[in-house]
Amino acid sequence: MDLIKFEWLGLHLQEPMAIIMNGMISLFCFFAFFRLRKWGNEANYWWRMFYLIFGISTFFGALGHAFFYYFGVFGKYPCWITGCIANVCAAKGMLSFPHTKPMKYTTHIAIGKSAILLVLALVTQKFVFVAIDAIITYIAYTGIFARLLAKRGVGEMKFMVIGVAILIPSAFIFLLKLNPHRWMNKDDISHILMLFCIYCFYLGMKSWGIRSSNKPENV
Repeated sequence: MDLIKFEWLGLHLQEPMAIIMNGMISLFCFFAFFRLRKWGNEANYWWRMFYLIFGISTFFGALGHAFFYYFGVFGKYPCWITGCIANVCAAKGMLSFPHTKPMKYTTHIAIGKSAILLVLALVTQKFVFVAIDAIITYIAYTGIFARLLAKRGVGEMKFMVIGVAILIPSAFIFLLKLNPHRWMNKDDISHILMLFCIYCFYLGMKSWGIRSSNKPENV
């Protein structure tokens, strides 16, 4: 499918929908980062780091799409690198709940998995490895651990499970390269699902923060 190209202030730019969607995700991530700052438990800390770094990643993602004419695939490297770091933070966040009893090397596996897939992405210059890292993190860590936590009495984790369920279709849309329209291609649909997904994650962490601190919170 042909990419949408346009000019602005004499610059040759492209993929306006990717710029908009990445920008929306980035803004929401910074919003979530600041909104979750009032709760100081370890799980909350790592999820705040996830939102901060993922917000930076999607900001770089918007630039990488926009300025592809000038920087090519190298312009997307900052997004890929910070995205993998954000995945590690998400995994750490799930492993930091007091109800979680992770295996001894679970954290090392999460870091090693992201590092290996990132290197493969940079060497081959293919985003698919970054996507695989995100898929594994969200399903294996956020999804499965959230389900286990919910069974152990952390009912707020139902939002995490819902978020993962919302995101799962994007894996098939992206990997199968399903592009219904040039103004709504596989990347755009994946970005929309991702936005809803991380919103659900935010609801889960917000609810957990309120419960853990026993402090009232205005919506």
